[in-house]
Amino acid sequence: MFSILKHKWIFMGISFALMIVSAISLIVRGFNLDTDFAGGIAVTYEIKSDFNTEDVQKVVDEALGSHQSPSSIQRSNDDEVVVKFGYENDLKTEADRSAFSLDRVTKITDALKAKYDAEASEEDAKVILKNQDIISPSTGQDLARSALWMSILACIAILFYVTLRFEFVSGVVAIVALVHDVLLLLGLYSIMQWSVDTNFIAAILTVLGYSINNTIVIMDRIRENTRHARKESYSEIADKSILQTMNRSLNTTITTLLTIGMVYILGVKSIQVFALPIIIGIVIGFYSSVFVAGPLWATWRDSAVKAKKRA
Repeated sequence: MFSILKHKWIFMGISFALMIVSAISLIVRGFNLDTDFAGGIAVTYEIKSDFNTEDVQKVVDEALGSHQSPSSIQRSNDDEVVVKFGYENDLKTEADRSAFSLDRVTKITDALKAKYDAEASEEDAKVILKNQDIISPSTGQDLARSALWMSILACIAILFYVTLRFEFVSGVVAIVALVHDVLLLLGLYSIMQWSVDTNFIAAILTVLGYSINNTIVIMDRIRENTRHARKESYSEIADKSILQTMNRSLNTTITTLLTIGMVYILGVKSIQVFALPIIIGIVIGFYSSVFVAGPLWATWRDSAVKAKKRA
């Protein structure tokens, strides 16, 4: 029978290497912040004509020019599209940003009308500007700060709950596994330069909840097996517990991936942007629960026993 604990340094070494790569990417490349965080303009258009987001993206990019920060195009309904773009770096005052947004929105509107409204009368216009939201950089910073505090408070609550239900060591191990999951997901966003928007916050919190659920199942079995253990080491207990819960963890992960996978395959672009990081996060969460949390708990407990014997 395959033993996870006998190969624990391989699994934890892989996790450590991926965490280092993620950390380096976060330092060197950083994030591709959406207007939700960096500030910018979000404009909603109704287009009463057949269109796809790729064509709208080309029109918007040409209207903004090569010097403008990349725009985000999301199709919200069958006939509506949301265009987002950031401010230029040299805009310091609200007046400058207002003038900039007015100029760029006018250019985008004219470009879209030129493509889809070429032969339409004013009464039968196919491109209609429905809404325009200006997001200041300070609002984006407040949102980022709130997201950080939500994640920290979630980790503190999880540590308290797991410590209360199991023990302090289990709580710390669960938090380490969560930090592992979040760091790898952050690193993936940085490496791939995916747009970091409000969907990003929802994806992170979803992955946190899924991962801790998997970890708690394993910790619960470890607790039960520890009560009935006689001469077994903590590594043997953890190995046995992980294998006993493996079928449950695999079945839960696979069924969840099948569901989210169908959402990704059949969903529109805006849904796919939300579903993809959750799919990757679920896989990472399964890996950390099985190959990181359990072995880390056993290593900690066995080390404590050895240190006590030496003392």
